[in-house]
Amino acid sequence: MKNNNKNIVKDLRELLNTYLTPSYAKDFIKVLDEDILNQNCNVEISEQERSQIEYEPPKGTNYRLIVDKVVTYCAKLLSEDQYFNLMLDLSQLMFFAGEISYSLEIAEDLLSKLHSNRKHANIQADTNLMISKIYWTQAYWDDCNHYISEAIHIFKSTENESGIAKCENMLGTLYGEKGEYDIAQAHLENALTYLNGEDNLSSRAMILTNLGIIQTIKGNYEKAIWNYKNSTEIFNQLKDVRRLSRVYHNMGMLYTRMENYDAALDEFNKCITLSLETDYMSNCAVAYIGKAYIYTKLKNPALAQAFTDKAMEIAYKLNDTLTIADIYKIKGMIHNDMNNFELSEELFENSIRLNKDIESKLNEAESSDQLGKLLQKSNRIEEAKPYLSVAANFFNNLKHEKIISGLVEQSI
Repeated sequence: MKNNNKNIVKDLRELLNTYLTPSYAKDFIKVLDEDILNQNCNVEISEQERSQIEYEPPKGTNYRLIVDKVVTYCAKLLSEDQYFNLMLDLSQLMFFAGEISYSLEIAEDLLSKLHSNRKHANIQADTNLMISKIYWTQAYWDDCNHYISEAIHIFKSTENESGIAKCENMLGTLYGEKGEYDIAQAHLENALTYLNGEDNLSSRAMILTNLGIIQTIKGNYEKAIWNYKNSTEIFNQLKDVRRLSRVYHNMGMLYTRMENYDAALDEFNKCITLSLETDYMSNCAVAYIGKAYIYTKLKNPALAQAFTDKAMEIAYKLNDTLTIADIYKIKGMIHNDMNNFELSEELFENSIRLNKDIESKLNEAESSDQLGKLLQKSNRIEEAKPYLSVAANFFNNLKHEKIISGLVEQSI
């Protein structure tokens, strides 16, 4: 056990002994001990993977001190327009860096300044979209939808079709993450109708990326590859390495679905390399999960565990509920393969609970399917039935059974 875990584990054991009967407390503490033991096993890995797993995210205090100075200094020197745009860019920069609460703080501060100044309507709309993106990552769907609605109302009032396209893209990602793929696709295709010319290349590439994800989920791989190819060319042209790395992640998920694991690992590694160079935290987390899933399929539980643990570290830093729920599912699969059935069951249950809370129907179905099969294997047939039914109903409606993370790129 790592030293920095000792106190919290000790406190947890005391709490369990307080709230549970001695028998239940003893059994559950045994499960916790097994989990801790598995977290600290030595893993033989390549230098590339060692550097990925040992990567230490920057400390938020370092960003805060620097950005606060920039904001204070520039407030004295810039015009009002320049200052407001700078604040919006800083909010986005902190978002990419994984400083979600600080990103939200900057955006909300900017919005409060803009409310009293209607001449900056488009900046106000973009700020609402920035806030919607932050709430999207935390699966606060009602808040996300509220700020999208505010943004689209403003963009329509200024006849800003590019802005409307970005809102439609965000609505597509929202419905996609909730498992309503036909509605998501309709919003994304509608978004493209608002775009014209070379000035909207970045928005076009993001929409194409999200359409590629929808097509992957539906099993339309050729269409997905076409979308990814086009978005990759645009992001390369724009030198937008952050979003380019996201497309690499999505390509990795596509190849994973096709069971071409070598190609998938190549795409995930390209994603991680670019993301580490730019400290793009949420990108690292989802790519680590992708690699972990592959290593479960390749029967390498040690590497799978190492990558899920690193993904969890980052996801907790980001308060990324979507990713955390997916990590529980992958960890459940790892421990199932290792015959740690009690721990595996607990992890699948955690994933199902979180996915129900955030209305992520796809991930709930995947975790339910995994738990149902585990219970079947343990001869608990009646207990397995409701979980398998949830999964079957979802996948029958989708007409395609698959394993893939949800939408992972959206406009701001």
